[in-house]
Amino acid sequence: MRTETITYRSSVDDSGPLYVDVAYDDTKSNLPIVVVMHGYGGSRKDLSSTLERLAEQGFFAAAPDMRGYGDSEGRRDSGGVEVMDIYDAISYIRASFGNRVDGRNVNIIGYSGGGGNVFSCVVRFPDLFRCAVSFFGISDYGYWYEHTEDPNIRRQLEEDVGGSPQEVPDKYMARNSLLGAVNNPYTAFYLFWDEEETFCPPYFNREYYRRAQKVGYTNVYPYESHPGDPRRWLHGYPHDVPDLVAAEEYFLPGILSGRYPPPEMVPRGKLVVLGYLKTKNFSVWLGNGDDAVVECRYLWTENERRLFFKRLSSDPEVRGKLWVSLEGMNFPVKVYRNDAFVEELSEGEEYTYARFQLDDRFRFVGG
Repeated sequence: MRTETITYRSSVDDSGPLYVDVAYDDTKSNLPIVVVMHGYGGSRKDLSSTLERLAEQGFFAAAPDMRGYGDSEGRRDSGGVEVMDIYDAISYIRASFGNRVDGRNVNIIGYSGGGGNVFSCVVRFPDLFRCAVSFFGISDYGYWYEHTEDPNIRRQLEEDVGGSPQEVPDKYMARNSLLGAVNNPYTAFYLFWDEEETFCPPYFNREYYRRAQKVGYTNVYPYESHPGDPRRWLHGYPHDVPDLVAAEEYFLPGILSGRYPPPEMVPRGKLVVLGYLKTKNFSVWLGNGDDAVVECRYLWTENERRLFFKRLSSDPEVRGKLWVSLEGMNFPVKVYRNDAFVEELSEGEEYTYARFQLDDRFRFVGG
């Protein structure tokens, strides 16, 4: 088994160096990637034994420190732009380790604050992960602020986010993964928590599951433990709580066997963009990446793409940036914004619109 510490930089603002520890069997190839995220006040070093154990089972295991955590430079922001550091770590691993990894089999596990990162990743990168696992995670940072009994949590959130939910409501809205439960019917999403959990209330998991059920999704698997159960999903890390290791039998065999299919987005649907969203076909960035929310209705056919936005956050002055793949379209491609012709494209793999208003509508029509 081989362990390494590697560094990379943010694709958003060049923050860094950012650190990620990896562990893998260097005699094997095509290893499934499993990203493991530490708790709210922790670092990647809390997961050293977990990485080694996963590597011994046949995974390429990676534990990043997002900006401002552990050894990584930059300013943390509690579920905002920092979550892009996870995406960038995965991109770096795919590019750097070649056939050592199976770049199409990407999965993520997180504990406590790391479970909150899992919620954020599932709703912001809906076609990236085959399997995601949140142990007692945070799905709504505004709710956490209002209901925690720990004043240190409130102080940390105010520092990270820039104030309270009353002072900066749009920023907390962009950190509410419950609003994005509609985004992902693709990833096998496992939720583990205990009925008596106090640090990250059971509401975070129960409410996400309720919302997923409401829209008819069957890809969310809730596991709530109770006093008297033979296994309890108590707050901690696997090296402290052996039952958390036992929980892995629910999902690790499926990752290894390829039971979970690659996530492929349906050609027509509705998404909620919480600051930003990245898919294989298009990406959206709103404002500073953590201060706006829109609904996006999309249509994706071989020769036509539609993206219709509706602002949900309060500030009408925030602008967005849009990237759209033109792969497979017949040129010339005509671009329309709010039914008005913008330009005709004769070539290119991607189209970028730098400052759209958050209620804009876009159409791309091939020749």
